[in-house]
Amino acid sequence: MRRIIWIGACLGALVTLIVLTTGGAASGAANRTAAITPAPAFTADQLNNPAGTDWLVNGGSLGDDRYSTLNQINTSNVSQLQQAWHINLGIPASSQAKISEEAGAIEYQGVLYITDGLSDVYALDATTGQSLWTYKPTFTGPISFGLFVNRGVAIGDGKIYEALLDGTVVALDQTNGQLVWRTEEARPQEGYSFTSAPVYYNGNLIVGVSGGDAGARGFAVSLNATTGLENWRWYVAPSPGEIGSGTWSGNEWEHGGAIWIYPSIDTTTGLVYIVTGNPVPWNGRGAGDDRWTDSIVALHLENGQFAWGFQTVHHDIWDYDVTNPPLLFDAMVNGVLRHGVAVASKTGWVYILDRETGQPLLGIPEKKVAQLTGAGAKYANLSPTQPFPVGQPFVNQCSSKKLWPKAAPDGKPYRVGCIFDPYAPTPQGSFVAEAPSATGGVDWPPSSFNPTTNYAYICATDGAGNALGAIPKSEQKLVQGSSYFGINFGAGSPVEANFGRVVAMNVTTNTIAWSDKWPEPCYSGTMTTAGGLVFAGQSQISAKAAGHGQPAMAASTGQLTAMNASSGQVLWNSPATGSGANAPSMTYMVNGKQYVVILAGGNNLAGSKPGDSVYAYALP
Repeated sequence: MRRIIWIGACLGALVTLIVLTTGGAASGAANRTAAITPAPAFTADQLNNPAGTDWLVNGGSLGDDRYSTLNQINTSNVSQLQQAWHINLGIPASSQAKISEEAGAIEYQGVLYITDGLSDVYALDATTGQSLWTYKPTFTGPISFGLFVNRGVAIGDGKIYEALLDGTVVALDQTNGQLVWRTEEARPQEGYSFTSAPVYYNGNLIVGVSGGDAGARGFAVSLNATTGLENWRWYVAPSPGEIGSGTWSGNEWEHGGAIWIYPSIDTTTGLVYIVTGNPVPWNGRGAGDDRWTDSIVALHLENGQFAWGFQTVHHDIWDYDVTNPPLLFDAMVNGVLRHGVAVASKTGWVYILDRETGQPLLGIPEKKVAQLTGAGAKYANLSPTQPFPVGQPFVNQCSSKKLWPKAAPDGKPYRVGCIFDPYAPTPQGSFVAEAPSATGGVDWPPSSFNPTTNYAYICATDGAGNALGAIPKSEQKLVQGSSYFGINFGAGSPVEANFGRVVAMNVTTNTIAWSDKWPEPCYSGTMTTAGGLVFAGQSQISAKAAGHGQPAMAASTGQLTAMNASSGQVLWNSPATGSGANAPSMTYMVNGKQYVVILAGGNNLAGSKPGDSVYAYALP
């Protein structure tokens, strides 16, 4: 059952919903709040336009293009960037070790608003980093299998909005961080959590819930930003009788389909675009495509009704879920101006669709894929075909036998293959090693789009891939709130560690314009500007990550890197940040000076050194 907690008697009749717990507190000197200008209820134009002086939306704009019109910092002078300020958020070392810092900041009228992996919210002076206030929530239950990550906040109508790890959404007074309302949307005891930033538009919030791999049933929700009351709710896996429900076996639709990242919005068509996670358990399910998991879905903003969906992987057994923010663009394709949505994925492809109809702009034909026989076929229940986008993959999609010389955990040789090669319990062994794998391609780190180049910039993982192993169905036990993978994880390649790539993809052809290889996986996302630049953060780990049969990692130096948006040439590297720079960067202008900001706090999932730093850079 959902609850709403109201703070303040000014809410009239709705005060009857008040309960005794406040669910968090704000701290900060009262005399510092005078400098904070409350945000208006932004217009569609303000949120649709690319970021400029202010960075109002986590994705830069409602189109998630992460593009800024600022050009004070450009290809001719970016090499002169210097540290403008640096702060530590004050997170205890014991907490730093268990969290992943993946939040992008937003900025309005000289104030930054950013979260950490514990869902604390910080208001900082954008020119000095001075703390103005801090909000520290109190959780209502245990966090789903210890996934401590929060990817940011939204702003609008004098409030800061955050979706919390415990399945609740809060509104804070922008000027002082005090709680205005709190809505309980899902219970952490059932595996639910929020990791994504909400999106504010037209007096409402839209956010998707995570927790599919803990047995939760994924959904997106729209809330009234003034009251916290729910407008509509849409479940990824349809209930019996709804569109797509015939693609599920039994009651498997009751679990899976997490939404890991924020949506994009087209205010012209009135559609919101959501990307969805995988079904669970990962393998050993009944037959069917399992729509709308692993999909790009458009919903009507006003009521959450299904408009169209495109499934990128049918009956996913590889964890090829779609976790990258859907990027909206306008460009000439085959001589015609098209309004597209582009989504990069773990498969190593970019899926490019018409954002009004969901039809491929360049073609995505179905092609036959490898199948199992006998008992293995009945176990995996594979789709006979998968979608193959026209164009080029941005990472390798096959592994090599020479990279997997040792025995798998079951004592038998790894079977080595390419994307969509299946695995199941067989006498020959249950483990298959392939690329891109669950850890390859591009995960949540957001891509960006520059309208001058028509390139989407992708922060990806490439290399040998990883290995998955099947387990008997009798061993697949669902304990909601605990992990429900239903498979075994193999070791990483003992010969070659996965590495990173920053790739520029031309969205008019879906081909690679340029690609830069990095020593470690790229796990920060990208940001691009009218100054002809692309920014991305590096972990700079000097040894392989611990776990999965690999040696313990060495200390990370971390850095922010600037590249030429047209060529990929590296033009600047920041000094060492001291921990993994694994969060998206952003930019803004205050008092005529452009700043570039990144949270560098490491990442538990990426295996980079933890920390709690925020860095800002500017020209001297």
